[in-house]
Amino acid sequence: MRAHPMMRERRNRVSRAIRHMFHSMGLNHYFIQEKISRRGNTVAYLFGILFLFLSISMLAPLAVAYVYGDDMRPWIYPILLTALLGIPLLLRFRPADTTRPTEALFVVTNAWLMVMVFGAIPYVIYGMNMVDALFETMSGFTTTGATIMLNIESWPKSLLFWRSMTQWLGGAGIILVFITIFPLLGVAGRSLARKEFAGMDVQHFSRRIQEESMKFHYIYIGLSALQFLLLLLTGIGVYDSFTVMFSTLSTGGFSPHTDSIAFYNNLGVEWIVIIFMFLSGTNFYLHFQALRGRDLKSYWHNAEFRTYAIILALASLAGVFLLWGNPYTDVFEVITDSTFHMISLMTSTGFATTDYSLWGGALAFVIFILVVIGGSSGSTAGGLKVVRIILLKKFISTAIYKTVHPRAIFSIKLDGRTLTESVFSSVMAVVLCYLSTMVVVSAALILMGIETSQAITAAISTISNAGPAIGELGPLGTYGSMPDLAKIVLIFGMWAGRLEFLTVFALMTPVFWRELLRYRRTADVRHHHQK
Repeated sequence: MRAHPMMRERRNRVSRAIRHMFHSMGLNHYFIQEKISRRGNTVAYLFGILFLFLSISMLAPLAVAYVYGDDMRPWIYPILLTALLGIPLLLRFRPADTTRPTEALFVVTNAWLMVMVFGAIPYVIYGMNMVDALFETMSGFTTTGATIMLNIESWPKSLLFWRSMTQWLGGAGIILVFITIFPLLGVAGRSLARKEFAGMDVQHFSRRIQEESMKFHYIYIGLSALQFLLLLLTGIGVYDSFTVMFSTLSTGGFSPHTDSIAFYNNLGVEWIVIIFMFLSGTNFYLHFQALRGRDLKSYWHNAEFRTYAIILALASLAGVFLLWGNPYTDVFEVITDSTFHMISLMTSTGFATTDYSLWGGALAFVIFILVVIGGSSGSTAGGLKVVRIILLKKFISTAIYKTVHPRAIFSIKLDGRTLTESVFSSVMAVVLCYLSTMVVVSAALILMGIETSQAITAAISTISNAGPAIGELGPLGTYGSMPDLAKIVLIFGMWAGRLEFLTVFALMTPVFWRELLRYRRTADVRHHHQK
């Protein structure tokens, strides 16, 4: 049956418009053919590693499904799918001789979207709707800990294991897959490292990147093993020890039980979690230096750690003071609960032993100040990071001093290192992006009919990768009642917060795509001439 002439004309117009768009970007079928035929493609190679890593990671919940008698098909299908995507990419492509920062940024930003999509497949097969599955998976991989699950124990154990495991992988495991190829990326690799290894000196990238990144993972895996063994000694069992450890070391906060850590009613578990939340919110390179030099004083010599510890100590004391007598009358209990929740929230973990949203206005204010500040750089914690708060204070103090003494010339130092103007520019950019994203996300939620205080606290918690908010979205509640559009907005907030905004916002600018495509055209021309 012949198409109507008007329909043919419409298709022709669309076809011409598409050809014109591709032509304006320098793209045609010859260019695409050339690009596909080249073996040097860093982006494809990295995504191949990522897919294969996901496939191997899902073998763990598959084993749990076998042990507990869960349906194994939700694991077999994504394992095969990611393997079939990853292996051909690794066989076909290799890292390019030169890789631009735009390509590195493209990998970093889109890697989180890829793991969200493929990591959500088991949730969907087990019966969760698509938006909820994407929300839960993004919350896991970004170590946010916000959940839509109402009755957590009703879900299969293998799915809950994967749910907690995604946090552990998001905390550091996914970074590990890139370590072997960082030196191959040159300047682009340094850009990539800055986005994933906050607080690390990557100036001498080619010499230090693998060494420094492995330090991070030695500590991460070592602390994971130690906490797992200590939790086993409390008698909560192998399964719960794994899931609690996954969520603690990643500062994620997912629990296999609806009542979170309160389920165990075990002071030993609570204090083990307190200690390891604190350690996970500390710069992991400080742990390495302390262990290597066998010198615990190295912690206190670090300005960020001192500030981090002092803030937590003051917040915990404030909690003890405000909670004593109402509702607490036992000294040790009030100290435990106050310390637990202040550390849980500042490190963006989100574990709970009680509904702290009911503690009152003064403590609620303290709690969300801690959520905004976050943990240390080079840790798995979220938030703005303590070091940025220190630098922001120095910036403001300097501005005030120069107002009084305009001719004064002096340098600003942190731990003996002189800071450049670019450092302060970067700090101000991240802070402004944080605040603007919080305002936009809050406004979007309010326009959807969500109560103002819940909207604002949900925005702060998701952007800071902290998880629980207040009210129905509190530590013992869920985000399940929110409309799907609100969940999508919060998914964006979690993603942007995990990547600290600038990378995500760069991806949304036309100049990024022009530079990416311009470089590829240039590279292809150069490659053609060399042949």
